[in-house]
Amino acid sequence: MGKRFYLATRKDHSAEAEPLVEALRVNGWERTFAWSGEDSKGAEGYAKTAVEELEGVRAADVLIVLFPAGRGTHVEIGVALALGKPVIIHTPDRKTLDSPYPCVFHYHPGVKLLISEPLNVDEVLACLPSNFHHGPS
Repeated sequence: MGKRFYLATRKDHSAEAEPLVEALRVNGWERTFAWSGEDSKGAEGYAKTAVEELEGVRAADVLIVLFPAGRGTHVEIGVALALGKPVIIHTPDRKTLDSPYPCVFHYHPGVKLLISEPLNVDEVLACLPSNFHHGPS
């Protein structure tokens, strides 16, 4: 089994994701694309980053989403689901998940939904593909 992950969240939320990224690395997981270091500007830069992000999702064995997330995150969720890849979504609460309105794809059978504040790294690690169970919690 591969051990590659793609992490999706808002760029300004990337510091909160670092403990998870480090735990994944320590457990032998490789990040397919570290977008947090990207500083795209203008149409050409955005296009390049968009292609790299989608390639990162394609190369990953699992997509991990940390809410709150940016607008592009839903594209990444859609790509992962279309490719049959498991998706783990972590959200601090239902309000964050369902604002401004519920998204049916958060409840897709290929999504494992975790709700906790703060982020529970061990809970996310327990949901990685070898332990992946379909459907919301």
